[in-house]
Amino acid sequence: MSKINSSTRMVGVIGWPIHHSLSPLMQNAAIEALGLNWVYTAMAVEPARVPEAVAGARALGFAGLNVTIPHKEAVLPLLDELAEDARAIGAVNTIHFDGGHAIGHNTDAEGFTRTLAEEAGFNLAGQTMLQLGAGGAGRAMLAGAALAGARRVLIYDIRAEAAAELARQMAAQLPACQFEAVAGEGALPAAAAAAALIANATPLGMKPEDPLPLDGRLLESRHVVFDAVYNPYRTALIAAAEDQGARTVSGLGMLARQGWKSLSIWTGMIPDEQLMLRTLRQALGI
Repeated sequence: MSKINSSTRMVGVIGWPIHHSLSPLMQNAAIEALGLNWVYTAMAVEPARVPEAVAGARALGFAGLNVTIPHKEAVLPLLDELAEDARAIGAVNTIHFDGGHAIGHNTDAEGFTRTLAEEAGFNLAGQTMLQLGAGGAGRAMLAGAALAGARRVLIYDIRAEAAAELARQMAAQLPACQFEAVAGEGALPAAAAAAALIANATPLGMKPEDPLPLDGRLLESRHVVFDAVYNPYRTALIAAAEDQGARTVSGLGMLARQGWKSLSIWTGMIPDEQLMLRTLRQALGI
């Protein structure tokens, strides 16, 4: 990393919590390789203080921000403009401050579908996906699946009303795909049986004491199982899926690919994606 001086440009990620984030490691490695006098940092922002944080970053001349759990929807009314991807998804994970103008993007959808294709050889076209979780990251994964040609997407959340509302919103936005809410935990066996892909978009798995986001007995060898949680690399869900002989995909690739896209938006340059992936793997000892 270049020495910080009065010309150093700031970028970073806001979330709550944020101490687990590996984004600074991969982004600063890519920034250094691009020869930029920039620094990327992680900033813990309480939900009630998100407006202050975005306004402060804009006032301080930040080039941009990444936005993670639980702020991806909360930042929407704070921005001047939404790119088409963010508008379709209804959530923002990347803010670009361009001449004082705050533009919201979403790079999660592309990061999700590219990771499935490149790491599992999985083509979503014509497939059924069961997604666990109806939050901001989940919105992007749903949209990514639909845009990649998924035929049917089933959404489960412990907040049944959130899953139903998200299914309604996504169906209106992307009518070529069939979106359905899974009506309670009792309906999960049928949903898992119908799905070729099971994707976890909840934070469950970040802590050792977390329960599985669904009963591990529902996993089969024919499934592809994706976990958006990337730290630890081998989550309990990934381990349970591997025990059943399923193909598994860690969220680490999605993190790298969405981050690559964010950095390209901020800089107008082409970062080294493989360097970002290597940095993340080294950080987790894999």
